[in-house]
Amino acid sequence: MEMETEFNGESKKFFSKIDWAAFWIATTAAFLVYFFTLGPSVGLEDSGELATAADHLGVPHPPGYPFWSLCGWLFCRAFSWVTYMGQPTPAWAMSLFSAVTGALAAGCTAMLICRSGTDMLNSVSGGSEGDGAGGESGHRTANSLMALAAGVGGSLVFAFSPVEWSQSTIVEIYSLNALFLMAVFLLSYRWMRRPSDKVLWLTAFVFGLGLTNYQVLLLAALPLAIIIALRNIRMFRDFVLIMIPIGLTAKLLQIGSLMRANSMMQADVINKFEPLVRTDSCPNEIFLWAGLALVVLAPLAAVLLHGNRQKTVLAVGGTGVGLVFLAATVFAGGAEWITEQERIVAPLIEPTRYAIIGALLAASCVAAFAASFAPAEARLSDGRLWKWLAASGACAFVA
Repeated sequence: MEMETEFNGESKKFFSKIDWAAFWIATTAAFLVYFFTLGPSVGLEDSGELATAADHLGVPHPPGYPFWSLCGWLFCRAFSWVTYMGQPTPAWAMSLFSAVTGALAAGCTAMLICRSGTDMLNSVSGGSEGDGAGGESGHRTANSLMALAAGVGGSLVFAFSPVEWSQSTIVEIYSLNALFLMAVFLLSYRWMRRPSDKVLWLTAFVFGLGLTNYQVLLLAALPLAIIIALRNIRMFRDFVLIMIPIGLTAKLLQIGSLMRANSMMQADVINKFEPLVRTDSCPNEIFLWAGLALVVLAPLAAVLLHGNRQKTVLAVGGTGVGLVFLAATVFAGGAEWITEQERIVAPLIEPTRYAIIGALLAASCVAAFAASFAPAEARLSDGRLWKWLAASGACAFVA
């Protein structure tokens, strides 16, 4: 985070010594309290399962928490010599890991409050007149000290709140999630003040890494999008265009993964959704996969091939959409589900209808790809963007 950038004609570090002082004061204070209130061994809820998974480099309950498990395995190896009542206690090592990540989350909170508070106070006091250079320097020093106190105080209120304190002293994954959240916000503020591609890539990496721990971090995507919109409208435009096909694909996967809620309390299987038990036409699998492959490769082909990129997307992606439609209508096979055993795996949506939905969403993705290859100078109000966005929205609405 101590990256150097050109600012006002000189190389200057963004985070000052005051900011780092707030970070280390809050981190140290929170860690000491967490350390002396650690759970000595296995606690309630999922602590036993999580501690076992971390100690054996296993996979706990979904979503699996892979990054947490890897870090936990290292902590279990490093503190394997710690015992509880004469027995090894990997749960203590994992509680210590929660304390470390919770303390670092408090430190990031302190640094964010201190840095942003200093900037706000300086912007207000900078408008005063008649102070001179010495007066301005005095104002800045006072502002930094007030921001330091606010950062440490605010972060410790967060660190010692009932939820954060309780989760930072037991075997749980939530303190690591708090660290990822505060690190993302801290890096986002760093990028807002001094935009840099390196900082933006680092923010995206930390955000993606945080998703391997707990997917609730996705809720931070909305404020991040707002931050980008306020700072760089063209980047926000590209962000929206890229998220259209991703969101549609996620929706399609959600439709395809509808599960029946079965109850085995009776002899017969009771389904929340009635499966299809009659003969239905099924799409041709070869055409289906070939069409979807062309849709996915359309933006790549536009980048690699010279010429009009929008036409390339339409040619390649449109061919893919056509193949999916052919797979769903003309070249369809047949299938039949009639026995009780086959009812369990029978689909809930007619395969032909599902393939047509997929084709419409694929067409929506192709239109969004075409919009993303609009000229760089095109604004959100430009017709060259809106006609493709309208086409993408229409296809998605029909689907």
